[in-house]
Amino acid sequence: MSINLGKEISRRRREQKLTQEDLSELSDLSVNFISRLERTKNQNISIQKLDSIARALNTTTPDIIMNAYRFKKVKVENHPDSTPVFIQKVLNELRKMPPEKAERVCKSFIILTEEINKD
Repeated sequence: MSINLGKEISRRRREQKLTQEDLSELSDLSVNFISRLERTKNQNISIQKLDSIARALNTTTPDIIMNAYRFKKVKVENHPDSTPVFIQKVLNELRKMPPEKAERVCKSFIILTEEINKD
């Protein structure tokens, strides 16, 4: 039984209509790393990096590994990281900001959404 994590990651990424750049941004890993991972069969990846990719793809590390081994897919209902991609992108941008600035942006966003929801 062979394992190809890169092929499984690529399949899931394309399924979600994400580019390698999107996955790189969401997982905080380099585009070169994602590209190399998807292209090669013999991957050497830390569990932390695989975990980052799994979260970015709204799944779990065990699910990616099991599917890479071609086991029956295990669907994870109500997984805590099943956040839509664009919300993840916003969160990723907020994490890059100094805490005070991120808080100001969040407060402004809340005011904006409250205003939109008044209609």
